[in-house]
Amino acid sequence: MEWYVFALLAPAFWAMNNVFIKFLITNKFQSYFPMIFTVVFMDALFALAVPTFAPIVVSFPYSIIALIVGLMPLLAFWFYSKALIMEEVTRIITLFQLIPVFVVFLSVIFLNEVLGMQKYFGIFLIVVASILVSYKKSGSKPFSSALKFMMPFGVIIAAYTISDKILLGHLDYWSLFFWNVLGTFCGVMLLLSLPKLRKETGKIIIAAGKKAVFTTFIGEGLYVIGTICSLVALSLVDASLASSLFGLQPFYVFFYTLFLSIFLPRILKEEISKSIISLKISAIALVFLGTWLVI
Repeated sequence: MEWYVFALLAPAFWAMNNVFIKFLITNKFQSYFPMIFTVVFMDALFALAVPTFAPIVVSFPYSIIALIVGLMPLLAFWFYSKALIMEEVTRIITLFQLIPVFVVFLSVIFLNEVLGMQKYFGIFLIVVASILVSYKKSGSKPFSSALKFMMPFGVIIAAYTISDKILLGHLDYWSLFFWNVLGTFCGVMLLLSLPKLRKETGKIIIAAGKKAVFTTFIGEGLYVIGTICSLVALSLVDASLASSLFGLQPFYVFFYTLFLSIFLPRILKEEISKSIISLKISAIALVFLGTWLVI
């Protein structure tokens, strides 16, 4: 398959996971650590299945570096969960457009990927779209409070993407996925050694129930598929190019949430007034134009 097929599939699966996580964190877990523990535990189950069909490469020091890099999503998810609790998922996911912007600049510094004026203009449009979708006509604050959490989230995930791109020069994508997830899992286990966090996590997970845990398993299965697709794309093309297509995630989330808001509002309900829909469509249109220019 061509690289762009994997780059298009990755955000489609990630967007499904975003909807699952939004539902779980606002309706079931309502707290960062119990949510991240459940998510990472499910990811670890998928990672442990990898050696059954693909050999895991142990290469010093790259396997160790991949473990350490795996800690980045743990920190990023804290900012992401804070944003999800206070804001609609479609607004949050459109702010994911900050990620390819940071990736492009970091790729120039660390990967020597040179940009032209067209790409810079595309980046500008993506930033405008990110700000536009966070704008609110009503309320004391004109812009979503989630923006302050999504900025550091974007920087961390961009650094994570660049790190993985570099590591793919030394590890295959199955091995990189395994070591990344193992690193995240080790980070969670370290935090779980704190008695207060351990007690809170156990209490909230039990209260959430088996259905919530199973729903998390399904959601993380979608996330894992998307992540593998992204690693395949990164192994085949420049990081800035792949990341630009990853930026189509808001497009998928918009249609997923629109469908749920109309047909299954008890699962996920978002604003679907004409003005809100027009705003989001305008932002997504800018995303497409900006992404096209960057590519």
